[in-house]
Amino acid sequence: MHRLVSFIVLVSVFFLGACAAKPQVEPALVIIVSIDQMRADRMNESLPGGLGRLMREGFVFSRATLDHGLTNTCTGHVAMSTGMNPSKTGIPSNSYTDHTTGAERYCVDDPGTDNTVLGTDETRSPNALTASTLGDWLKERSENSKVFAVSAKDRAAIPMGGKNADGVYWFHQGIERFTSSRYYHSRLPGYLDEFNGDSFFEDGYGGSIPSKWLHDGGSLRMDDYRGEATMNLRVSGHPLNDGERRADQVYSSPYIDLATGELARMVLKRERLGRRGVTDLLAVSYSATDAVGHLYGPFSAESEDTLKRLDAEIGLFLDMLDSELDGNYVLALSADHGVQALPEWQLQQGDMKCPEGSGRIDMYAMAKSIYGHLAMELRIKPEQIGRLIEFSAAGTTINAAVAAGLGLTVAKVRDTLEAFYESQPSIVAAWTEHEIMSSDNEFARLYRNSYIAGMSGHLIAQNHEDCLIWFSEGTTHNSPWMYDRAVPLVFYGRGVSQGLSDVSAHSIDIAPTLADFLDLETPDSLDGKSRKAMMTAR
Repeated sequence: MHRLVSFIVLVSVFFLGACAAKPQVEPALVIIVSIDQMRADRMNESLPGGLGRLMREGFVFSRATLDHGLTNTCTGHVAMSTGMNPSKTGIPSNSYTDHTTGAERYCVDDPGTDNTVLGTDETRSPNALTASTLGDWLKERSENSKVFAVSAKDRAAIPMGGKNADGVYWFHQGIERFTSSRYYHSRLPGYLDEFNGDSFFEDGYGGSIPSKWLHDGGSLRMDDYRGEATMNLRVSGHPLNDGERRADQVYSSPYIDLATGELARMVLKRERLGRRGVTDLLAVSYSATDAVGHLYGPFSAESEDTLKRLDAEIGLFLDMLDSELDGNYVLALSADHGVQALPEWQLQQGDMKCPEGSGRIDMYAMAKSIYGHLAMELRIKPEQIGRLIEFSAAGTTINAAVAAGLGLTVAKVRDTLEAFYESQPSIVAAWTEHEIMSSDNEFARLYRNSYIAGMSGHLIAQNHEDCLIWFSEGTTHNSPWMYDRAVPLVFYGRGVSQGLSDVSAHSIDIAPTLADFLDLETPDSLDGKSRKAMMTAR
């Protein structure tokens, strides 16, 4: 009897030991959540909904930043999904000028193909993207895994979905509905037709959107504030589902995030993501914070209300994940870029570093001065300049053919323009390719991580900190200053411990970290690092 008991104990110990040593099963679903234009200083634990829950219960990197200098939507999403800085991905910015053809390009356009957006003549695809994404790595290992991406923006959804996604959807203001490209679909799935209805704002989801956006006054400043855009009114009662501009009005409100969230939950449920015996991926990019932030600034009553509604929306999303998947998921949250506060607000707060008066420099007046300076210095008539220079989010590009036709060289025009830029108090430096590639300056390093020869501008003008070169209203981003680069970075879900780290981390760490959770093979050329060990070794 003693021997039998000893044998049973020995077998039990062996069995329990074997179970303890068994590798952890991969999560059923991996989620990337992007909040467009979300400054890190706007996320905090006191938020009552899903964002606050992630901050309280997730693993938070408090000093996370973008690791590239041109901070905009397309490149920010590319960094999250590929683990690479934009310089390695074929996409330098939202827009750029092709040096060879002189053509203006959009980061997800696809000229010369039949990859049209369903319902339009526009072309969209990920074909400009030369790097693979987390979704591509997952599909390469498991063709039965599903990959979906949802956003209000094509330049967010497409980079997040990658080249082999099963579904990539975004909102198109021109046709007033969520759509996709023939690159991914010959037609939309039935549930998306149901979501859109025959008319999105009547019998589709948009029919539930009210005619006006009503919100409380701000806690930081009055609702009607100088410097805010007047396009959709500067006070509560902004027009929404009303009039000929209803698609644009809704797009520039928190209600576009509510629509995006509803569609993301529909995709999760109808596609049975995470419930099919293989790991799936869902990427969701919320865009309202960007559209609203551009118009009113990040500390406006409008931005506060947008964040409040998004916080609640993400709370619903997390509740659904818990209910549908019993917590068997891993989620990463970050942002594609931040934004500069309204200069008028900074002046009132006594927090203005720009050496030029109000801090707001009219970009049209700047462009007019540039053309006048070039005409005078190069001894050509202003009307002869034509397309000599092109402005884009990737910098200032000089058209070699036009320059030659005027008896000029690209170098001569570049040097003349560089001297003008650097004479302006609002501009710290005008970076040439040589300076970007050879300097050990930290800003040069950041611009190197954005630079692609033949696509990036011949000159990248770096504004002085807090100098906003923009329209007469609203605000923007695309600088290497911390208000544009500091973003939230949070991981949450099964196997992720609660914690806070002040190590230097970046949005490019998302893809390798989630790949580590899935035990995926990744390209050798990644710039990001897996942070899994930090979050699980506890």
